[in-house]
Amino acid sequence: MYRIVLLLFVFIAVSAPIFAEDTDTKLKTLFANVNVFDGVHDKLIMNANVLVEGNLIKTVSTDPISADGATVIDGGGRTLMPGLADTHVHLAFPTLPALNVLTGDSNYNTLRSAKDAEAMLMRGLTVVRDMGGNVFGLKQAIGHCQSKLA
Repeated sequence: MYRIVLLLFVFIAVSAPIFAEDTDTKLKTLFANVNVFDGVHDKLIMNANVLVEGNLIKTVSTDPISADGATVIDGGGRTLMPGLADTHVHLAFPTLPALNVLTGDSNYNTLRSAKDAEAMLMRGLTVVRDMGGNVFGLKQAIGHCQSKLA
């Protein structure tokens, strides 16, 4: 019993920093010189600045935003908008021939699925709902990458 308590204590002591939320170390990103489409208004917010802290939009302003320690991305007048959602996708085989899906190497198929998921993200899709296929490993890998960014 003593060993179990000791192991539990060591686990808690070692893992505490991993689970602790330190607001001072949240990732800050400042998007400067962007036109914002918010999905609510008909017109763009022109020449705006957007501050994102962690995974939350903190400030949207046409005035300069002071953000110490933030990564600054100059949008060059491009349009910034919320992510899009697609509720019917098949991540396991959007660009794979059916024969590869059924008989091909599963490692290759998963890597191709990851590239397809990245392409979806680059097209603005930040939420997808997979409607079938073996994407459990891909889901786990994406979740692991997200937890590293949070």
